Amino acid sequence: MKIADIGNSELDFRQSGEARLQEICQRFGFENASYAHIDKHHNVVHGCTTFPAEWVRHYVDNDLVIADPLIRFGANMIAPIDWAVFDEQREHAPLFDAARKFGVGQNGLSIPVINPFGERGVFTVTSNAPRPEWDALVVRILPALRHEAQVLHLLALDVIETVFNFPSDSLSGEELDVLKMLASGLIPSVIARQLGHASRTVDALTASITTKLKSRTIEQAVARAVSTGFLKWSDFFADPVAELVNMESQRLCGGIVRWGGRSHELINFEDGRLVRNVDSFQSVQITDLAIEFNLSANEVVEELGCNRDQRLWIRYL
Repeated sequence: MKIADIGNSELDFRQSGEARLQEICQRFGFENASYAHIDKHHNVVHGCTTFPAEWVRHYVDNDLVIADPLIRFGANMIAPIDWAVFDEQREHAPLFDAARKFGVGQNGLSIPVINPFGERGVFTVTSNAPRPEWDALVVRILPALRHEAQVLHLLALDVIETVFNFPSDSLSGEELDVLKMLASGLIPSVIARQLGHASRTVDALTASITTKLKSRTIEQAVARAVSTGFLKWSDFFADPVAELVNMESQRLCGGIVRWGGRSHELINFEDGRLVRNVDSFQSVQITDLAIEFNLSANEVVEELGCNRDQRLWIRYL
């Protein structure tokens, strides 16, 4: 059984975003990459970048975000734009010339991204490849770059507090109960019987939940509820027993739940949250863990993607 633990409210977007940008540069052979989340409601730009530190300081010290056409472009347009279009514009050419002199990259492409609720961002990649090679590369990998732009945008939305700063009472008690049941896999008709409601009442509560959490689907609502702290992974199960951390990555890698008697099951978190405080966890050998919870050591190794000699860290709930 697998469940994606997307409770990343503790995640530092700047650090995690830069790591993803560096991986993108390595994968596609780019010189640099950047992402800017444009919060028009609060008039703030949140960003992460691999650009040279000297250019970043120059950009910030001279308040170039006000003059940067890519920010205005990202806040209003939907089509990608090549930096070459600005080279003949007297107003903007000096900014791009300066960026190139600081080593940002000779060629650049910026891709705006917008989610269904209007939050916007702009993803940029640069290269020093000769112009014909750059043009051919952009044509070939543009769909992949659009995908990367969406991934970075969703990462930003999940961890920037100004976007999902829901008040603690935004979900009613009944809505929270329904959300927990939906998260645990119960279908609306079963939820209606358990709560003593008509099916149309549960449908109305579900619609209210997705609206309040700015979601199109209940799966997206569950993900955002975890990100904002409304739900914990242990809310999904009747009897959560323990959490497991991979100390190499310091991320939650799994959990143990009890279904009845001594029947336990290992849950693998495909994208576990970062655990900053590990003081409450203790070291355990995989073979000892398997014996304690009557699990197969081979299953633990396979599910968690580790080896039999590796030690995990456990916290009992």
